[in-house]
Amino acid sequence: MDPVKKLEEGLKELYDSNAGKVERQPDVDIYDLGENLVIYVDLPGVRKDSIKVRVYDRSVEVVASPAQYEGGGKPLRRERISNFPVARKIELPFRLRVDSAKAIYRDGVLQIVIAKAGEYGVAELKID
Repeated sequence: MDPVKKLEEGLKELYDSNAGKVERQPDVDIYDLGENLVIYVDLPGVRKDSIKVRVYDRSVEVVASPAQYEGGGKPLRRERISNFPVARKIELPFRLRVDSAKAIYRDGVLQIVIAKAGEYGVAELKID
């Protein structure tokens, strides 16, 4: 067997055997709307009930379990993001109002809307 072909087959087998163990990071877009932030997370093929979203003071974490599809037979190739555990922590330059966060999952895209609580800093107060 051709050495390059043998190497490709070995890498493919290694990749397929670890498909459920290797975490993937989904792509994100973040928009600043002034008072709010909107985060879009690409999660195609992921089941809504497997998605967990945690909002912290200055970050958002998205975790999803792989979907279990029974295709029958031995998988020849597994590349879709829904075949892998998904995890991404998004650090943000603003404090977040955790109690205001909302998430919607539609058409393979998770949308998270969070109100900003303001930036860290120092304020000098006028004394009345």
